[in-house]
Parts: sequence; C-alpha cells; structure tokens
Amino acid sequence: MDSGISITAEKLIDYTAKRASMIASKENLERIVGISSKQMAERAVDRVAFWLAETQNSLLYCKLCNRGPFTKKGLYLHLTRVHRQEIKTMLEEEIKRELKAVM
Repeated sequence: MDSGISITAEKLIDYTAKRASMIASKENLERIVGISSKQMAERAVDRVAFWLAETQNSLLYCKLCNRGPFTKKGLYLHLTRVHRQEIKTMLEEEIKRELKAVM
C-alpha cells in the first residue's frame, strides 16, 4: 500500500507545485489519479500547496526556505527542482491521512 501512495504522490508533485504557484493547470486531476480518488487528491493537494508558497505585496515567496520573490513560473521551477522530495513526503503524509479518514 505504501508503494501505491508513493507513486500517487510522485504523480501529484507537479500538479501541487502549479497549484501553489497559482499557475492554472491544464492537467486534469481526474486523469492523474482517477475519478474515484479525485476528491481525496484534491484535498491533499490543497493542504500541501497551502504550506509551499505565500504572497506578500503580490509577490510569491517559498514558505519552505523563505526565498523569493518569484514569478509564478519561477516559483514553480524552484519548488519542483529544489523541494521535489519534500513535496512528495508532504503529499504522502496527506494521502495517508485521507485514507485513515475513509477507513
């Protein structure tokens, strides 16, 4: 079961980074995780994205390392290159929390 969570978290990293960067994602979440897991993934992604970025005076900053300011694309690239593993770990924890709530 943990390997399935890890795989799902890996698939959601880019989507989560885009959400945190306020980039309108063209990817459909349903296509990434399937229709049955869409709502659970949506909640997990929203909670993780909240902890990744903040806006100060309409400028984006990374909450994980306090770097910035970034453009939307710059923050997305920073998150996916520098903090990829941290985002994956955060997603795994949120997915586990969601699964416990269902069971």
